[in-house]
Amino acid sequence: MQVHGIDIHGDTFELAIRGDVWASPDGEAVVDLTGFICIPGLLDAHAHLSSEALQLDPADPDAIRELAARAVLSGVTVCLDKGWSDDVVLNLAPSVRSPRIAAAGRMLRSEDGYWPDFGHLADGSDLVEAVATLAPGRPWVKIVADWPRKGRGAIANYSEAVLAGAVAQAHAAGAFVATHTMAPEVANMAVRAGVDSIEHGLYLDADHLDMLGARGGIWVPTILRMEEVLAEMKPGSTGASVIGEGLENVRELLSHAVERGVTVMPGSDLTIAPSEIFREVAALVRYGLTPAQAVAGASAGHAVGLDMGFRAGLVADLVAVEGDPLQDVAALADPVVVIAAGKIILDRR
Repeated sequence: MQVHGIDIHGDTFELAIRGDVWASPDGEAVVDLTGFICIPGLLDAHAHLSSEALQLDPADPDAIRELAARAVLSGVTVCLDKGWSDDVVLNLAPSVRSPRIAAAGRMLRSEDGYWPDFGHLADGSDLVEAVATLAPGRPWVKIVADWPRKGRGAIANYSEAVLAGAVAQAHAAGAFVATHTMAPEVANMAVRAGVDSIEHGLYLDADHLDMLGARGGIWVPTILRMEEVLAEMKPGSTGASVIGEGLENVRELLSHAVERGVTVMPGSDLTIAPSEIFREVAALVRYGLTPAQAVAGASAGHAVGLDMGFRAGLVADLVAVEGDPLQDVAALADPVVVIAAGKIILDRR
């Protein structure tokens, strides 16, 4: 099978599919997509395939497969699953009707530093040893870097030195590190510690965005999730002030982050299903990214070691849409054709 299409930059391409990768054209029958705009798949950079909402039950493999199947039908060809209380997603056998999944497995947290009994408990310097044990064979390690305590607000779960030691262990094992952080100063501390992907990161500052961008780092602000958290808080409360001021900081810095080399990516994070990731892409635009920047971040597999694009040798992922998402990202909401790992998953031409 060959595919003839037009990419998001207006360039035409013609490629064959061999197995699950793109190859040079070979004269076989052509799937003509030149009437549409083609992008190399969408990426959910903060998925939790174990649940559709903040319900912290053990993972159900059948429910995970169903959520993943809906995601790929919507054009999500890559999911970064940023952790759960168990390793079910990490160990789930690949499926044809699924995105490529890069999972963190069990989150790492300190005592009182996340939901009770959720994930892997590692206090203080034990975090370094826990990462050394868990990281080998995992594409990601997820560390909960801060959490609110009653009467104290959101505070760090680990020192910068401990966090840096844990990052070093993960990198030595070939794993990326993502950190949950919503507290003032902790996101910047995580950047200094060498973390690859800042999740939420309400209080990043310009200097640390420079540092993050210089090493090709990632920011997944999960705007819809943060707005939902704010809406659930009592107006005028300390927590509402922290989240509200943090969101204003995100609005101020988001476009500058891209200019500094940070890859800003969309994440569903239990507020929307991965199949609705186009809504988070739209939120990134609402907070200051151009449609082109937001769409680029939604297909930025290179930032996480998973190249996405129309070139021989890369995994054959494709989403064809009507309209131009560089003008209006709403075009991403209703794909016409989805190809995932060389298989046609959806064809509504």
